[in-house]
Amino acid sequence: MATNAYPLLWIILALALGVVAVAWAERRRQALERRALETALGHLAEFRLPLPDPVKETMPPVLHRLVRGYDDVFTEMLRRERALAERLERFAFMEMHTEDMLMQADEKGVVKYISPAAHTQLGYVPEELRGTRILDLLHPDDLAHWVESLKRSARERKGALLEGRWRSKDGRYVALELSLRHAYGLNGKVAGTISMARNVEARNALRDRLTRAAQTDQLTGLPNRAALADSLREFRAASEEQPFVLFLFDLDRFKQVNDSLGHAAGDEYLIETANRVRSILRPGDTLARMGGDEFVALFKGIDSHGGARSIAARIIDAVSQPYSCHGALLHPKTSIGIVLCDDPELASDELISRADRAMYAAKRQGGNLAIVYNEGHTDSLRKDFSVEQALSRALEHSRLVVHFQPVVDAKTKRPVLSEVLVRMLGDDGALLGPGHFIDVAEKTGQIMQVGQWVLEQACWQARRLEEGGRPTPISVNVSPRQLLHVNFARSVETVLEQTGVSPSSIVLEVTESAVMEDVEKAKATLNHLRSLGFRLALDDFGTGYSSISMLKALPFDILKIDRSFVRDSEGLSLGPSLLGAIIDIGKSLKLTIIAEGIETAAQSLHLECLGCDLLQGFHFFRPLDAQAHFEALSGGLGQLRIATARETTVDEMSLFEPATSAS
Repeated sequence: MATNAYPLLWIILALALGVVAVAWAERRRQALERRALETALGHLAEFRLPLPDPVKETMPPVLHRLVRGYDDVFTEMLRRERALAERLERFAFMEMHTEDMLMQADEKGVVKYISPAAHTQLGYVPEELRGTRILDLLHPDDLAHWVESLKRSARERKGALLEGRWRSKDGRYVALELSLRHAYGLNGKVAGTISMARNVEARNALRDRLTRAAQTDQLTGLPNRAALADSLREFRAASEEQPFVLFLFDLDRFKQVNDSLGHAAGDEYLIETANRVRSILRPGDTLARMGGDEFVALFKGIDSHGGARSIAARIIDAVSQPYSCHGALLHPKTSIGIVLCDDPELASDELISRADRAMYAAKRQGGNLAIVYNEGHTDSLRKDFSVEQALSRALEHSRLVVHFQPVVDAKTKRPVLSEVLVRMLGDDGALLGPGHFIDVAEKTGQIMQVGQWVLEQACWQARRLEEGGRPTPISVNVSPRQLLHVNFARSVETVLEQTGVSPSSIVLEVTESAVMEDVEKAKATLNHLRSLGFRLALDDFGTGYSSISMLKALPFDILKIDRSFVRDSEGLSLGPSLLGAIIDIGKSLKLTIIAEGIETAAQSLHLECLGCDLLQGFHFFRPLDAQAHFEALSGGLGQLRIATARETTVDEMSLFEPATSAS
């Protein structure tokens, strides 16, 4: 039995040892957990997160979940702390290195923070401005605008960009531009304002320079057309209380100076004119250059025609003084259009348009004259427009007709030449002479089409006369616009090719004024036409500015004396002697002389005695239609005798140098 008890004893002993081992292991586990908890709590107490992995591994699951939550929170705290540190570093960098001034103000505008750039911009160190009301530094004239703008941006919850003058520490005002935005509290009211300011004085100075350049005529230094528009708005706005006068003027025959002496001389001419008129301006008056040789002067406080004419006379007197330019002595002349204004509702464009009409009325009366605008000038404009429309319809519906007036030999009284004259059938069927529409056609450019058509009709009539055994040259008037057109000579050649007429059958008449408009261009065109075989006539001689040297330089064959000299030769002591002098000049240059406007036998006899070659006028023939003209020439023809063509030397081609005629 004793032997059987030993195994049981061993079993009990083993169980006891197992219990002891389990108890020891449990105590050890609990001790480890307690130690891990103490370590974790120590880390948490010291914010030493995240926990080391060995610590995490020894924690019980519940504690591990708890600590992991703290770990995630702390990791996010560290990320945000680093981000905040980076932002603070970036802000500090910008604050130290930007010239823009950063500022924070409370809801009352009191400075809570201002960056060191305040010293650069305004001369204050930041501490001097903290606690001050920033608007106290703003210029008084800018304050009302700023207050209103700040209130509006607060209401609309929008940022604002404002410019103002701020008082610096030394007392002077500096232009600053502020970009600002309001911050709002939980109650929806403004809690503060954040702004950034920069100095814009250099930018404003550049802007002002560019503005002045854009509104200044670079040649004369006067205000230009754009600046004039601003001045006119100001003058018109105050015109009810303070009437003003607008003077629009240009230089008569400026183009001739420009073309003859060169553009540099023309520029000097304009500068001299600007300086002369500028010298008579009063404080508050304005002088501007419209462009080309056109100027506008605005004079305040003038409310009568008499006062306006008095100032215009001073302008004319100032401009008209002789002026030495590039070796030539000029005698400037100006035409002035005047408009009085006391109506703010009258548009600027209408004012200038009225002055323009008055100025051209002055030119039509000979120039160097001032004319006050009246409604008649508008009526004239309407009439011109009506004529332009009627002429357009006549061209479209073939309502132009030509008549021919024969020119007779002074001795035989037989026709030797005929001048073609254009007429227009009006809408009412009446036949209108060229005086009703040629001037308008010249201004509108319709003269090109009219002139081409007349030339064609003249060539066809010349061909008909030649084929009918009555060869008679036809004289055709050439307008200034035609003569100076770049393709005129070519267009004449085209008509000859179409009609098969010889150039010797056509005489081309040009006026003194057409030649003087651009002497060099006219001379080149006339020489080309002369080389093709056309005969050339200078029409209305004595009414323009041509000289003997010019007559010698240009290839004319015929000189037509204006009818005014013929009319004045009767009953005037000066007329016959002047008429004889003109004929003698033409004869000395070997030109064939035609006198037009012969209405009496006495005039015919007198001109024949003076040595005139050909005569034209109602005393011999009235203008005839094509058929009547053809029949009128059946009674016998004379022969058109043209003086021996002159050869012009190179020296004689100069407009300014005296020339010697070559036979």
